[in-house]
Amino acid sequence: MTNSLSAGLEALRKAIATMPCSPGVYHMIDAKGEVLYVGKAKNLKKRVTSYANTSSLSTRLKRMVSGIALVEVVTTKSEVEALLLESNLIKRLKPYYNIVLR
Repeated sequence: MTNSLSAGLEALRKAIATMPCSPGVYHMIDAKGEVLYVGKAKNLKKRVTSYANTSSLSTRLKRMVSGIALVEVVTTKSEVEALLLESNLIKRLKPYYNIVLR
């Protein structure tokens, strides 16, 4: 990963500034345009903000945050819809940091 933790945090902060508090799915994307991670949330803004608190993140997640260049979100009508979309996207995109659901 060529990005630094501070660059990843800056990308997160920019995304959080306009992020809705609704349910949906978020994609962490690196500088090459590859999806690093796909996650779902009941409250997108609250969930993505949790990645900015690096003191509580594992080494693995800090590495992921260091690679973030862009965060994209897709809002959904419900948490269930977000869960289904997340599952489909993980199967299709096979993000590096979604090792559990592969």
